[in-house]
Amino acid sequence: MLKAILLAAIVSMGLLLPDSAAAHAVLVESRPAPKAEISGSKVEFNLHYNSRVDAKRSRLALKGPAGTKVLEVRQGKTEADLAASIATLAPGRYVLHWDVLSVDGHVSRGQVPFTTTER
Repeated sequence: MLKAILLAAIVSMGLLLPDSAAAHAVLVESRPAPKAEISGSKVEFNLHYNSRVDAKRSRLALKGPAGTKVLEVRQGKTEADLAASIATLAPGRYVLHWDVLSVDGHVSRGQVPFTTTER
């Protein structure tokens, strides 16, 4: 009987602990979308996550034919959104690398590949 009570208590404690994987910010939607082909030289980046992210401590870096450029990050429409822009982008293949800090202190990383073409 004591073993059953102890086992039930341990299982209950495990259910009360937060799931560490759920704490990480996950990219839900991005513009441009992954593997998108966009035209024109000006690009607006909008990244939407499943949880709030700290724009001041997050980083967006654009890697392309001319090298890597760190973008100025700003808060998007909500606390779960980041935004950035670049005025002039030559045609080519690019990868937007993102490192975000969710408000609970967990860092998440990922990338969004896309291609630009001339108008």
